[in-house]
Amino acid sequence: MHGRREASDLPGRVHAAWSGWGGPPPGSTVVVALSGGLDSCVLLHLLRFPLAGLGLRVVAAHFDHRMRRDSGVDAHWVSGVAGAWRVPVRIGEAERPVRNETEARRLRYDFLERVRAEEEASMVLTAHHAEDQMETVIFRILRGTGVQGLAGIPARREPGVARPLLDEARDELVAYAEQHRVPGRLDPSNEDLGIARNRIRHELLPRITDIHPGAREAILRLSRNARRTGRALDSLLAPVLQRLRVDRGDGFCTFHREAFLDLPAPVQGEALRALARRAGPPLDETGTAAALEFIRTGHSGRVLHLTHTLHLEREFDLLRLSWNGVGRIRSEAVRPGDQVPFLREPPARPGRSEIDFGGRHLLIEWASGRVSGEEVVMGPGPSDLRGCRIELTGLVFPLSLRSPRPGDRIRGPAGSRKLKKLFGELRVPARDRVRTPLVVDGRDEILWIPGLYRSALAPVSSEAGGHAVFLKIGEEAE
Repeated sequence: MHGRREASDLPGRVHAAWSGWGGPPPGSTVVVALSGGLDSCVLLHLLRFPLAGLGLRVVAAHFDHRMRRDSGVDAHWVSGVAGAWRVPVRIGEAERPVRNETEARRLRYDFLERVRAEEEASMVLTAHHAEDQMETVIFRILRGTGVQGLAGIPARREPGVARPLLDEARDELVAYAEQHRVPGRLDPSNEDLGIARNRIRHELLPRITDIHPGAREAILRLSRNARRTGRALDSLLAPVLQRLRVDRGDGFCTFHREAFLDLPAPVQGEALRALARRAGPPLDETGTAAALEFIRTGHSGRVLHLTHTLHLEREFDLLRLSWNGVGRIRSEAVRPGDQVPFLREPPARPGRSEIDFGGRHLLIEWASGRVSGEEVVMGPGPSDLRGCRIELTGLVFPLSLRSPRPGDRIRGPAGSRKLKKLFGELRVPARDRVRTPLVVDGRDEILWIPGLYRSALAPVSSEAGGHAVFLKIGEEAE
């Protein structure tokens, strides 16, 4: 595959690869995903013995998916191996038997990430090798992947996962294990032809190599070429992403919706996939289409679950992609002065908008017309909060919803008064005040506290015949 290489050269190649992609410095902690199979045992042996000079603290982590009746035996076995090699080991277990490979992968990586955080480790290391890479590329071809999917398994991905054996052929790992007497358990599930990857490994790959003996190296070359093309595309997208004012964190990134919608339509999909790769797992065609639709039409405060681990959330003009919920926006944590416009000019026709505000899902309805002198009724809709009418004469747009600020005042029948004092008279608990929505005009004058108080600028009754905007704000059940 790579030309036959000596097993004794494996530690040197891994060390060179480690240095090439900037592995953790001496003194760092790394977590080795230890399934008990030969591949993961070889990785643990390499780090514990020939590569001990790297100066790393190594922790093994094993997760029992409970997909086999005797899977608990694996946990005892890996504990024995780790103990013999004087490596601390962390054991996790699914609460119930896992139903499929997708769920198994999600639970396994959730566990590994928890161990990484608890051990204050710089990264998790897995023992994926070149055959795993080939199987992944073929599997994605069968699913109709794009260029980025053809790149296969990345050598590194966020948050903190690395694969130091990815360029190594499995027969070289087997030779190393034989030379150093590294043990490994056989997993019967790897022989189950009901699993797509196993059929690729045991049936499709041998047939491909019968047709073309150089097929294995050609598939790996395709993966490398796709990875280079992906890097070139990322470099071309770099100035585009700068326009989005992207803010990256560990496992999430945020960007601005209006700037994103200003991009040409073909660029939007590529930019979104590039941002998703920075947040975590790749975004497929279906996920990309769903995310683009959400960005165009999703309301503030909503969350789109693209996969079990990848989420897209909107909060006003801010969009956030997060892996496993990292960096999620919390609408309950309203900051003093948070504000969102909902009506920028006198409405020509009735309309509505939805806003998540302090954990409350609010529906705002509006219309315009002549003042009748009677209480405004806008028909069926949210009933928890009453309507309000505001005469258009002297009204300054836009109308916005915001939270209270220190020093706020509101106009009453006897003049301006402190909002803090009014809240006390209305018995609004202090903990709830920052989450209380205020309707303000373009001068930041408070017009209405829905369900609580109307300012003198929005009286209950007024002279009939004048033009007014009618508002109704209610709380919908999620």
